[in-house]
Amino acid sequence: MTYKAVAFDMDGTLLNNNRMILPETVNVIQQLKQKGIKVILVTGRHHSIIYPYYHQLQLDTATICCNGTYLYDFTKQCYYDHNSLSKQQAKTILSLVNEYNIHTLLYNNSHMTYEVLDDHLQGLFKWVDSLPVTLQPEILKVDNFIDIIDNSAEIFKFATSSHDIPALQAFSKAIEEQGQFECEWSWSNRADVALKGNSKGNGLANWAKREGVALSDIVAFGDSYNDISMLTKAGLGIAMGNADDEIKAQADHVIGDNNSPSIATELTRLFL
Repeated sequence: MTYKAVAFDMDGTLLNNNRMILPETVNVIQQLKQKGIKVILVTGRHHSIIYPYYHQLQLDTATICCNGTYLYDFTKQCYYDHNSLSKQQAKTILSLVNEYNIHTLLYNNSHMTYEVLDDHLQGLFKWVDSLPVTLQPEILKVDNFIDIIDNSAEIFKFATSSHDIPALQAFSKAIEEQGQFECEWSWSNRADVALKGNSKGNGLANWAKREGVALSDIVAFGDSYNDISMLTKAGLGIAMGNADDEIKAQADHVIGDNNSPSIATELTRLFL
C-alpha cells in the first residue's frame, strides 16, 4: 500500500515527555516531505500552541485543531471548517465547570485563556519560556470567562482538568447528558469539551476531502482516547506503546512509546 499522508497526534505521540520532537523523527519527516508525503498535525491544542512545532517541521499543510473543531492555515493565518460553540452553549459548559469545581481553559479564535493558574499550566509556561521569543505563544490571563465568551468571535473548546478524577468523571457525564457536546479525554485527568460532532476523525475527514486524499491513503499515529476516531478512520491506525490497552485494541498496529524513536522507525519501514 502506498500512503499519501501521515497524521500525527502531538502530546504523548509526536512529542516526548519533555514536549520535544525527537531528532530522528524530525529527520524522517523531512525525508517524507521531499517524497511528496503530506504531514498533518491533528491535536487538541489551540493553533497558537501548535505553531512552534509547525515552524520546526517547516510544514505547509493545514493543521487540525481542538480535536477537529477547526482547521487552521498558518500560511494565511486563518481558521476554517469550524464548528464552534454558541455563546449560550459556552455559558452552559461554564456553569457546569463551576458547579463541579473543575479547572478549565477556554479556547477562542485568538487565544488560550485562563482564570486560575494550575500545575499543568505552570508546566506549559516553562515550555513557552524555553522557546525563542519570536515563537512564544501568548496564553492570556483573564478576569472573567463570561466576558471572553461575550466578546469572542468564536469559542472552540473548554480544556477541563482536575486531580479529583471522580469529580471530573461526574462533570464529563453531566456534559454528555446535555446532548449537545463532545467530551473527549485527552489525558488521565483532562477532558476536552466542544460541540457535538467534533472529533479528530471528522477533522481528518474534512482535511482529506479538501485535499482530495482518500482516508484509506492516510497513516495516523495516536496514543489517547481522543485519537480513536482518527485511528479507526485512517487507512492505517498506529497506536503508541504508551497508550492504554483499549486504544491499542482499536489500532491496526502498535509501536514503541513516545520517548523512543519508534515513530521514525515505523515511518522508515512504511515510506523509505
